[in-house]
Amino acid sequence: MTQSFKTVLFLTLGLLLMGLAACSSEEAPVESVETVEEPVSKTARAQSPTPQPASIQEPAPAALDEGTPRRGGHLVLASMADYPHRDVHQSAQETLATLGPGLAYSRLLRLEAGREVEQPNLTLQCDLCESWEMAPDMSYIFRLRPDVHWQNLSPVDGRQLVADDLVFSYDRMRTPGWPGATRFADRGVGEIVALDDLTLQVSLEFRDSDALLALADGHSKIVAPEVLEQFGELQRAPVIGTGPWVFEQKIPNGATEYSRNPAYFEPELPYLDLITVKPVKTPGEANLVNPKRLALLEAGQIDVVVASPTDWSQLKRSSVEFNSRISQQPEIGMVLSLNTRQEPLDNLAVRQAIFRAVDPWEYVDVDWWGQGGVGLGMPVRSPQWQLDQSEMLASYLGSHSVARDILEDNEIIYPPTLEIAVADLGPDYRRVGYQIEMDLEAVGFEANVTAMDPAALQETMFGNDRDYQIALAPAPPHPTTNGYLYSLLHSGGPGNIANHDDKVLDAMIEVQAAELDPVRRQEWLLDVQRHAMEQAYMFSPITGSYRWVFDWDLENFYPNTALSEYHYWAEAWLRQ
Repeated sequence: MTQSFKTVLFLTLGLLLMGLAACSSEEAPVESVETVEEPVSKTARAQSPTPQPASIQEPAPAALDEGTPRRGGHLVLASMADYPHRDVHQSAQETLATLGPGLAYSRLLRLEAGREVEQPNLTLQCDLCESWEMAPDMSYIFRLRPDVHWQNLSPVDGRQLVADDLVFSYDRMRTPGWPGATRFADRGVGEIVALDDLTLQVSLEFRDSDALLALADGHSKIVAPEVLEQFGELQRAPVIGTGPWVFEQKIPNGATEYSRNPAYFEPELPYLDLITVKPVKTPGEANLVNPKRLALLEAGQIDVVVASPTDWSQLKRSSVEFNSRISQQPEIGMVLSLNTRQEPLDNLAVRQAIFRAVDPWEYVDVDWWGQGGVGLGMPVRSPQWQLDQSEMLASYLGSHSVARDILEDNEIIYPPTLEIAVADLGPDYRRVGYQIEMDLEAVGFEANVTAMDPAALQETMFGNDRDYQIALAPAPPHPTTNGYLYSLLHSGGPGNIANHDDKVLDAMIEVQAAELDPVRRQEWLLDVQRHAMEQAYMFSPITGSYRWVFDWDLENFYPNTALSEYHYWAEAWLRQ
């Protein structure tokens, strides 16, 4: 494992401790209406070709009729951490980017969100641009909006945004050692130049179908050169952007206020007048109930929080009325990986029997309160780029009888003992480990679960020795399809946790990575998933998601939190 990968892995472990099992990012607040179906029994599921992974039922049509948006109002959000400083380029911390000073800034591109947008979703749309196209030399040409002005604060004083501002910001992001340096290099983004005040050219160092996601990343903020020229740094300097929110002040209790930008280039947005973000840190294990956060919600002192599965189980028993919505973010989910170089997992039949034995839909239903899905775990452009749940059930998972048949057909009469290392991320996480243990024993395996310190397990999985058989743990967050596949599934990746040497899979990953036609790329990605499941390398028994819990008066709140997106706050409004 490279030193840079180790650094990123352990720097992000704190986020993983909250985001994976808690299904909540360290700074994400909560959102819209949703009810969870009752768990489906194994018997009922066996009678149906389609699994029932605790899907969320849409409310009745009348409940979705949100009417005409209203302007005004004050929303109070809870974050799980405070931001370290104001420089949005020097830190990749999520609070800073999505619930801190980052709210004041815009990006060239952003992700789609809204009632009609299915998740997971990495579909791009313009933020600062009007359009973009690919030139014959494989560079991208962006036409910028002519109506974008900096917030009317000194020393920028409301001047028009120009392409040189973007070039300045991207050059600054690439400062060696800063997060943006690898963000652009890893996705093939090369030279960025201003062709005129409203035209930007982005060249590619190599063909990468995820290259533009680097420009939509919530950390790829555009900052004003004048602020750097006058103050020399951004950590304590005035926060001046072109975004929908104006940084107001940090108030005595540690909260920060953001007011509506009256000169925002989308004149109808934002609808709210003021957002206050209060840091309410989670003590101890990430999945344990946070009494303070829930108490503030129940007392009406905060309007939006992210609830872990344990939080949700407590809230469901309370007398407080609230809405909730789940937003999906697959790459932060838990991953079940099999080490193909450890006996008996070097035997494909044993691995396939293990996969067939586990019933992840029951884990989602019973242990995770419907807060997640089942899949390979990689971020994708749309749900259609993932294997269908019915195909996962029919071909790879969730059948004790098929698991027994595999063992019998391959004359594995005395199934070996299996050691399952589980990241000790709290009770929700441990329960899934014990469910896997019971499923394996039901088909004849002997299985032992060991709860391990998450950092120690990560070192075991990604270190040089990789001395483990089966692991249930968070994967390092990779917000793009190619980043996930090259790190965790390619044999040359630093996070090849299955420890395989599968050149066929490598070739498939490499072909889809350079495929710019979305239809052909979707076909390749579906085949990649089928191959990985057929070989029983790894999958996500519970994909990542956030359950947003919020006040009934909050409307049009449809968060897409992939790539540290945050524009959905500008589109939400309060019924008054």
